[in-house]
Amino acid sequence: MQEPSYADIQDAVSHYQGSGSAAEAHGLLAGMLCIDPAIASEQWLDSLADPEERVVQSFDLALLEQLFEATRKQLDDFDFSFEPLLPDDGMPLPERALALSEWCQGFLGGLGFGAKGSDWPGECTELLEDFVEISRLDPEASGETDENAYAELSEYVRVGVQVIRSEFLSQTPQQLH
Repeated sequence: MQEPSYADIQDAVSHYQGSGSAAEAHGLLAGMLCIDPAIASEQWLDSLADPEERVVQSFDLALLEQLFEATRKQLDDFDFSFEPLLPDDGMPLPERALALSEWCQGFLGGLGFGAKGSDWPGECTELLEDFVEISRLDPEASGETDENAYAELSEYVRVGVQVIRSEFLSQTPQQLH
């Protein structure tokens, strides 16, 4: 299943009042799916905006549903095909860095991660603390060194999500937050 483009999802998400970026919405989705792989798409959509307040076209809803299913499949496959939804490499670095920061904010929100020292399973606490730091990125970075750092952080987030998902799936239901 082909995942919709960042620009298409940004357009669809913009119809939700008070919702953030496509990156933040996708991070939220990934976090929610890590905690509960069985959630329905409506739970994610309802977390983007109150159902009575959102104005969404059927085309937008279809795109968001497509993103939901593609993300679930990527996370379920355990083949490291999961990719955070971020602007492509042709976009300016500050825009991509801001999106990575927003993606991490959404992911942390989807997990409900807040307090340090929580009893998260396995390597989760360290990874989530790193995600908190990434969510504070300075988007005004520029230069080749910063481009390399962005690529490394993006890969770290991509793999970290899969590790977190695996850790949660290895826990019994009563141990999940």
